[in-house]
Amino acid sequence: MRLRLHLNSLIVRLLLACIGVLCLLTGALGTYFYHSVRLAQEHRIETVLSGRAAYFARLVSEMYPLEELKERPLLVARMLGAERDVLAFRHSSGDPVIEVNPDRLPLPPVLDAERPLIRQTVTTDGVEVYWASVRTRALTTNDTIDVLVGHPMSEERAMLATFRDRFFMATLAGVAMAAAIAFCLLKRGLQPVHQMATRAAEVHPGQLHVRLDVKTAPSELRALAAAFNAMLDRLADGYQRLSQFSADLAHEIRTPLGILIGQTQVTLVQPRSPEEYRAILESNLEEFESLNRLSENMLFLARADEGRQQVERSTIDLDRELGKILDYFEGLALERDMAFSLEASGTASASADLFRRAIGNLIVNAIRHGREGTTIRIRADASEGQATVHVINAVDDLSSVQLHRLFDRFYQADQARSGNSASHGLGLAIVDAIMRLHGGSAEVSCPQAGEIRFRLVFPG
Repeated sequence: MRLRLHLNSLIVRLLLACIGVLCLLTGALGTYFYHSVRLAQEHRIETVLSGRAAYFARLVSEMYPLEELKERPLLVARMLGAERDVLAFRHSSGDPVIEVNPDRLPLPPVLDAERPLIRQTVTTDGVEVYWASVRTRALTTNDTIDVLVGHPMSEERAMLATFRDRFFMATLAGVAMAAAIAFCLLKRGLQPVHQMATRAAEVHPGQLHVRLDVKTAPSELRALAAAFNAMLDRLADGYQRLSQFSADLAHEIRTPLGILIGQTQVTLVQPRSPEEYRAILESNLEEFESLNRLSENMLFLARADEGRQQVERSTIDLDRELGKILDYFEGLALERDMAFSLEASGTASASADLFRRAIGNLIVNAIRHGREGTTIRIRADASEGQATVHVINAVDDLSSVQLHRLFDRFYQADQARSGNSASHGLGLAIVDAIMRLHGGSAEVSCPQAGEIRFRLVFPG
């Protein structure tokens, strides 16, 4: 488990990546330099051997007779320049004339060539030997003489092995030092992440105002800090709404429960006649029906928030459907001396039941909170693949705060009529939920003083 935690560390991952890159680069450079040095050594040896072969060929053909060279073997050996190098003068038949071969290396055959030829052989011990050979004629006898010069690469290969080992050790030391430096830099560079984590740990339900400092955050983390702050804003707003909702729900339930308890206690004080019991039960039934409507509305909103409410769309004729809805509420409007004005055309793609419920809630809201003796105007049309319904009525002036909160649950702008509201302040919230279920929108505005307009948009 500890190993897994280490491997999941961002610092460890970046550090391993840095070490991998360093090893790859240093390995590539080391391989390049190693082969470059090896090629340089081989080129130098080939050049030296070619020059020696040509020099000894001129020595035999132009400067010294073979007999004189035989009498001075030390002079010939000193001309080689290295103790382990090989020099051989042979007749074309293969009989040796002069041979300097300290390690008794097997001599390769000599090809007929007037210019030095370079060849390579490998001994049984695995030592590479470079050879240069040339054919010439002796100075006095004019015999064909083969000149063969060789050089074993043991010292060069030992030097390359030493270079390889030292480079490997230097690479290990350099990678270890670079890893230590990179670890310190990464730890320091990721310090803002730890600071953000510490700051985020301070957030709890009683302290939702804590925010990350976007200005001082590194540029790579500013988007993360801004997104985190936006999330906290949404959570704080949701938590505030939930707290207010709980308080409003308790208040709405307390009133009918108080009435039920009070009436029941009064009834039980003394015996009552059947008519009195019946009246009390009818009154209690009204409160039970009110509680039942409240629970149904709350259940509908909960399902809408969770996306569990199914929407079965159908094509709705706006003029005919809105006309039916207005006919249903005509009696309620006459009680307040209000009238309807309808202008509708086109069709909408929506659930018929939810459409009626949304429009019905807006009509009831307009009747209850509109000014008496006014006309409620309903405008509907369909264009560009969507249907739009406007409900406009005259009301007392509303502040921007009241207008902004009209779709909040349990909110009632007219507190004087809140006790008589059958919807408990959930009517407009249900309208907003229905529009969200359809993928549309519900908007409210005051185009002019004393007038309010609700706008519902049903997408195609």
